[in-house]
Amino acid sequence: MKCAWIGRSSQQSAWRFGMALASTTLWLGCASISSPVTCELSHTPKPGLPERGISAHRGGLLDCPVNTVGAFQRAICRGVHQIELDVRATADAAIVVAHDDHVTGADGQTLHISTSTLAQVQGVRFEPCTGEVERERIPTLGEALAIMPQNLWINVDIKDNDPRVAKLVAKTVAKVHRLDQVIFAVRDKAAPAVRQVAKEAGTKSWIANMSREILRCQYVDTTITSCDEFIQLVNLPYLPFLRGKPSQDTMDRLKEAGVQVNYSWLREEEESELRQELGDLFDRGVDFVLVDHAGQAMEAACALGIPPLVPRWNGRPPFICPVPPRCTPAL
Repeated sequence: MKCAWIGRSSQQSAWRFGMALASTTLWLGCASISSPVTCELSHTPKPGLPERGISAHRGGLLDCPVNTVGAFQRAICRGVHQIELDVRATADAAIVVAHDDHVTGADGQTLHISTSTLAQVQGVRFEPCTGEVERERIPTLGEALAIMPQNLWINVDIKDNDPRVAKLVAKTVAKVHRLDQVIFAVRDKAAPAVRQVAKEAGTKSWIANMSREILRCQYVDTTITSCDEFIQLVNLPYLPFLRGKPSQDTMDRLKEAGVQVNYSWLREEEESELRQELGDLFDRGVDFVLVDHAGQAMEAACALGIPPLVPRWNGRPPFICPVPPRCTPAL
């Protein structure tokens, strides 16, 4: 028993030493933050875009395959304030909406987007949305943009840290005059290509820095010194001391620098849990919260006094919502 006790004591001492070392590393990393920089005054959001609200992660789980036109339509009809989607390039340089390079269809067909043509990629079929007959497929970015309202933020996560892919994505967005509402979630190598396309178009771009550092304070510092307009803070429940909810100091630094904050992401399904989590995040100053369960999140947002977005298009709407977004907050 004596030896066992000594073993446990040694393990505890090692654990305490490890935690102390980690704390010291964190302190040193955050203590080395560079002095504030002065960025050129950025453009302001166009009138009508939401100032805060719910972001449907990959379109949200609304009884549709994610990252499809059907999912985006349902999210829009729920009144979300931002839609997050992922894009990749095919072998023939088409930009399609997909999170992973490897995809599997409803019939078991599999392929890799990066080594397949657009025709091959769009030949993959998913299950239809609940209540529908037609199967969903992987849309191009252009097809996804075509259904988006003009008063909605579109958070486009470019999965490849490749300037060539970023340029194709930015040119697709510029071609349909959507640079004023698209947030380009990019890594370090891709960001300059997006900025250049916007410059050539005579406007500016919205960049969300996705080049995350090990330490959040370093990630925040890089975002500020890069003069990026957005940051996307990620929540890792198993590493709360590194990637938990943002502290007041973190939010103060970001807000002082004019950086808007996306928070990724809430997986809760119950409306009551979402209401509690969303209320906490909005109180901390987070602007947009990515959620999986967009329907329940919109109910929670309504209860918190955040009304749904009523979608507006230039000209004839590309589709009609069966029921317009509604919100009746509980008294």
